[in-house]
Amino acid sequence: MALSKFKVVAATAVAVAASLLLVAPADAGKKATADAKAIAPSPNSVKLESGVWVSKVVGAPAQWNYVATADPSGRHAAAYGTVDVGFYSALDELVDETSPLLIDVVMTGPDTATFNSVWYGIKHYDEETALEKQVSGYIVYIGVNRGTLKYTSPDRADGTHNICYFDAATSDIDPADGFPDATAVPFFCPDTVSTVDTRLGQ
Repeated sequence: MALSKFKVVAATAVAVAASLLLVAPADAGKKATADAKAIAPSPNSVKLESGVWVSKVVGAPAQWNYVATADPSGRHAAAYGTVDVGFYSALDELVDETSPLLIDVVMTGPDTATFNSVWYGIKHYDEETALEKQVSGYIVYIGVNRGTLKYTSPDRADGTHNICYFDAATSDIDPADGFPDATAVPFFCPDTVSTVDTRLGQ
């Protein structure tokens, strides 16, 4: 899909939601690798808890969920999630589906963590094209969400999210590894989003 179409859709989104930004955070294109080092826990440190988490957006009816698995130290976790109610309906016109969320979390303080998340907007080929190309479709955009979590308890955290969207055809080139290149520029970045994250319990 041509980048010009992305610009048209992004412009439509701006008209619908005037709060959107077209300037990316400086680190928006970084690879999805843990670039924060987990600190050694202190007696009062919060440990990352494995389990099912619901991330509810503050001030909007949007949310997503994720299943986290923490390592034995409780300072690093990987998670896999889905969006229940998302933003940016204009972006939905570009794709047929979105992939699950892939998330990496590292504790950087006694009760603070950084996270990096990616997901993919996918367009399906029609049956004839799929048979010709021998694949079911292609990735239209790469979503990246980087931010912080402030844990108020082991089962609750306040999140800050910096979300950007990259054109997969022009942003994942050198190397073509499924993540935006370090120099890639996103076509769409909304305002920072705040969430309350709560772990499911009995």
